[in-house]
Amino acid sequence: MNITKVERAKSSLIKLYNALRIYFELLPLTAVFIAIVGAAVISFSFLLFMDTVMWDMTVCTFLITFSVYSLNRLTDIEEDASNMPERVAFLSQKKDVILILSITSYLIALIVGALKNMYIVLVFLTPLLIGIIYSIKISSFRIKNIFAMKNVSVAFSWAFSSSFLPYVFYPNISVALMLFIFLFIKCFMDTVVFDIRDIEGDRISGVKTLPVVLGIKRTRNVLLAVNSFLLIWVLVCYLMGIFIPYLPIAIFSTIYGYWYISVFFREENKKGKYDYDYLVDGEFIILAILAAFVHIMVT
Repeated sequence: MNITKVERAKSSLIKLYNALRIYFELLPLTAVFIAIVGAAVISFSFLLFMDTVMWDMTVCTFLITFSVYSLNRLTDIEEDASNMPERVAFLSQKKDVILILSITSYLIALIVGALKNMYIVLVFLTPLLIGIIYSIKISSFRIKNIFAMKNVSVAFSWAFSSSFLPYVFYPNISVALMLFIFLFIKCFMDTVVFDIRDIEGDRISGVKTLPVVLGIKRTRNVLLAVNSFLLIWVLVCYLMGIFIPYLPIAIFSTIYGYWYISVFFREENKKGKYDYDYLVDGEFIILAILAAFVHIMVT
């Protein structure tokens, strides 16, 4: 009898493990995970900026991130065929549903933002405008085909939206600019790390990313230098007297950046495709949790 119970428990655990594995493999194929990251980034930003979280703006950011990335993945299906065939297969089966959900999500976010403050609409439209310029060909030209502009445009979109949305509610330009710099550096680094995974597909598509043009070794050195600027950022913030309770989190983020650069830029790196999503983009979820913990401790 005891043996039967043990076998049943073991069988249940195996089923649970398999279900969770499928779930975590499926999540990055959709734009849901990156939307969760978007919500984490804006929560982190509001905590640093205003020592609070505006949940309606967090939900709106989730919807906008889901919409923009879903639309981008639909427009990039051809070049993703070599980088992420699993994603292409998933998207190809659900194009119409994803398109409807994307448009509906963006409209809901814009309406909620407009009802709160019209300046929010301008902030919310920024990712869409950059996404259009980033993805759409105009006379065979795309901004992502210019060297490093793929990384700069994506990082700017994330950093601008996440630093100037809190600014609408608490207009402090110095705080907004310092937060922008931090987020721009982190998001720029993240996009370059993903370019390592997508290097073959980018070569085929003619996208001039840093790894394609500079090679993996030089790109690694560039990122190490960029990550080191965060140490200067921490010092400047300390001298300015801003973000003081949260500066240890920024130091942690800097160390974390050195770590994932060393992990994902190894020639022998055998990390799975989804490790990039969870270990790189997922850092912002960790930062948001740490910021919430600090907020609780100091209030």
